[in-house]
Amino acid sequence: MHDVFHPERPWLPLTRLPLPHKPEAVFRARRHARETLAARGVESDLAATVELAVSELVTNAVRHGVCPCGCTRGAVSLALLGAGERLRVEVGDPSRTPPCWPTGIESVDAEAVQGRGLLLVTGLAADWGDCARGRRGKVVWCEFAPVAVVPATRAGELTAPGRSGPDCRPPAPRPEGPW
Repeated sequence: MHDVFHPERPWLPLTRLPLPHKPEAVFRARRHARETLAARGVESDLAATVELAVSELVTNAVRHGVCPCGCTRGAVSLALLGAGERLRVEVGDPSRTPPCWPTGIESVDAEAVQGRGLLLVTGLAADWGDCARGRRGKVVWCEFAPVAVVPATRAGELTAPGRSGPDCRPPAPRPEGPW
């Protein structure tokens, strides 16, 4: 089914894609995610955000996800999963070394040419993490929730937190997930 079991959230597999341990895997993963999310009717802003996260996680898997022996023969995989209104991205690679999750913008070298991918993922995703997979490999995952709809206000009027009234209605309930 999927690599990471979460007892409180029954994840339904939307798609799984094995990828080569080569740079062209990133393009294939992005295209696959874009096509899958479009076919499922996922809102375009959320789909674009998920596509960016897929790109970053697969890039890291190809660059850093080497086997303990140092080779790159191990498989890279992409899985898209759904549960309720949440969408989960899982990227597997043959390395058991966990990623170095940033603790904030100050933890990223401002002069570095690379190294901001996980910072983007942590900023865009509702939740993220990683876990070891069996005897070999790991899964790096992130979850996305639909963007909350902010009620419209009249021009120039600010909506204060906790304010009630016709201009401050909560968004209408959404159906149980777009998948």
